[in-house]
Amino acid sequence: MRFFKFYREYFICLSIFVVYNVYAAKYKMCVVNGKENPNQSFKFCRRLNEQDSKVECLIALDRLDCLRRIHKGKADFGLFTPEDLIAATNSEIDLFIINEIRYKPSQNFEYEIVAVVSNKGNIRNKHEVRGKRYCHPGYGYEADWTRILSNYFEASILTPQCFQNVTITENRIRASSNFFKSACKSGPWVNNPILDRELKQKYSNLCELCGDPNKCSTHDKYWGRRGSLLCLTDGAGDISWARLEDVRQHFGFIPGGKEANPEDYSLLCPDDTIMPLNSSNPCIWVVKPWAVVGTGGTNAVNIQDIIVNLNHTDTSSWQSNLLNLIEPTFFSPEPLNPIIPIETYLRRAKGFLNANSFSACHPPRTIRICTTSNIETAKCSWLRESAAVYGIEPDLDCLKADNKTHCMMALNDYVADVVMVGPDMVEIAKSDFQLTTLFYETVSDLHKYITVAVTKENSKIDGIHDLKGRKACFPNYNGIAWNSVASTLQRHNIIGCEINVEMANFFGPSCVPNMPNNESKTLWNLCQKDFEDDMGALRCLLSDVGDVAFVSRNLISQFNNSHNMEHLNTAHFHTICLNQKQDCHLSWAPPGQAMVRSSSSDLWKKDTLDVFLNLDGLFGKNYKGVFNTFTMYGKYDGKDNILFNDVTEKLRDVPTVKNTDRMELFYEDLLNQKKICYSSSSHMLLSFRVPSFAYLILVILY
Repeated sequence: MRFFKFYREYFICLSIFVVYNVYAAKYKMCVVNGKENPNQSFKFCRRLNEQDSKVECLIALDRLDCLRRIHKGKADFGLFTPEDLIAATNSEIDLFIINEIRYKPSQNFEYEIVAVVSNKGNIRNKHEVRGKRYCHPGYGYEADWTRILSNYFEASILTPQCFQNVTITENRIRASSNFFKSACKSGPWVNNPILDRELKQKYSNLCELCGDPNKCSTHDKYWGRRGSLLCLTDGAGDISWARLEDVRQHFGFIPGGKEANPEDYSLLCPDDTIMPLNSSNPCIWVVKPWAVVGTGGTNAVNIQDIIVNLNHTDTSSWQSNLLNLIEPTFFSPEPLNPIIPIETYLRRAKGFLNANSFSACHPPRTIRICTTSNIETAKCSWLRESAAVYGIEPDLDCLKADNKTHCMMALNDYVADVVMVGPDMVEIAKSDFQLTTLFYETVSDLHKYITVAVTKENSKIDGIHDLKGRKACFPNYNGIAWNSVASTLQRHNIIGCEINVEMANFFGPSCVPNMPNNESKTLWNLCQKDFEDDMGALRCLLSDVGDVAFVSRNLISQFNNSHNMEHLNTAHFHTICLNQKQDCHLSWAPPGQAMVRSSSSDLWKKDTLDVFLNLDGLFGKNYKGVFNTFTMYGKYDGKDNILFNDVTEKLRDVPTVKNTDRMELFYEDLLNQKKICYSSSSHMLLSFRVPSFAYLILVILY
């Protein structure tokens, strides 16, 4: 009896424990901090983390990070834009839509886009648009009006042009220029200002209707949502591409100021008919769906019930705090009944899926990015999807090799097109693989690779001549520190052109990792297994193996932090000034740059540079939306410096963040100076090149 009584009580306790934990389980909301309110998660999530709440926060970098977390079961629900949903379907992520987040509850879509024509223009169908004057809202606010939607009308009525001697962007611009007599398409056509000016001069008729055709900028009186309608009703143009809500306001159907007589204008319909502006069922070309609450599906009904019942009756309640996380930008979480998957939700939005699936040129132009790890490839694939849903062309593709050297070989063999390279590999990329720089990851001085000579405190090394016979610690052979030291010694006429031999004669026994085996043994006989790269060079110095280390000044504090050396600080390292007229540095370089084939055509380089500048504008540090869709420069799945460096400020085709930056001794300038001459032994790494591409492992992402 005691036995049965014990187990009866045990099972009762176990049942209570299970019931309690089921009751106490919380749903995880994936939260992204916005640009305008970066501390919202701290403000509202504290209350959600208390015991009585049914929801808790999981902080993510961006909305696509939330998609991945929901897909992996680490989060239960989050807020997403229609563009995010397109990326999810392209990546085969299942998501169920439980609520639309509307700021106007009565509207079924965020906005609907129509084509308005002047009756004087005698336009009765799409074919009669040719040769007319076109009023376009312009470019420059893509977070609200993506290029896919702003270009939808032209994509629907124009025959694509695919001339191989011009970029994809110019093909599209030229097609519009040839189709319309004139237009006002103000704002940046491309992100490269120089190329933008060139294109606007070449196709000047597309700026002819603007208030200031010479500038054709975002400051034009016909730029923006109402700008295209003003262009039409001022008599400048014959047809306008505009939001239906703006049309109703512009022509006095809703409050906001009547600018023209609606009877003088009509709606041009996709089915080649026209109808009055005041039609009760106006013809729409394409709609933008609302942002949504998406969930993995398992707990969709329960989460929807929670959201539907949220209110601000008690502002200190967890329900009010959860609603505040949803409401900073959006206002009314309308439930969907029934709950539907992504594809069903998007199919209800006229033209939206079609707008995101217009065929490009054939054969397609693709920029193939070479990656060197699974996580790099994964991030690259999400960058590809993000680019696609915002209408960036040419397309991206991601190819995986096992290291940077094989990536550079892939570029040489025309299997890949772009590889991201750190400063240590720039010289190898240029000399051994004939690559050139397409753009730089520009950063502030705090994050530049600034090469300095470092000793421990109380060292008797005070100048360049005191280095004679000293034991030196280098991060790598033929990297930025090696070449910068060689350049410095050459400028002081201490060594000549036989760099490897003369460096060996100048320094004592040293550590130069990856020094070719048939070179002077004295330059690598002090190396140990953990002495490679900057951190290794500092370990070499700290362990008294070497007398001087040549490393990046900005990595010294990182070395201290990574080794938890509370007793050590930057004062224990002494930077010596080998260049009396300089700021004690031997060279500087950005943390990374994109390398491409030197033989690439100027046309291809322009196309490719414009793609990355567009990506930088959409997903970089200065993204235009309230919340970031995708984080180019930041952690990816918890890992630092994946594909791009986290500290990158922006991408530029010059190495500085601002043109006013004037730090001397730019590394690549040193490499290009005539006084720096490399002996044949400096290129011994060529002997490591595999003559066949068979060793390169590529994973092609479809």
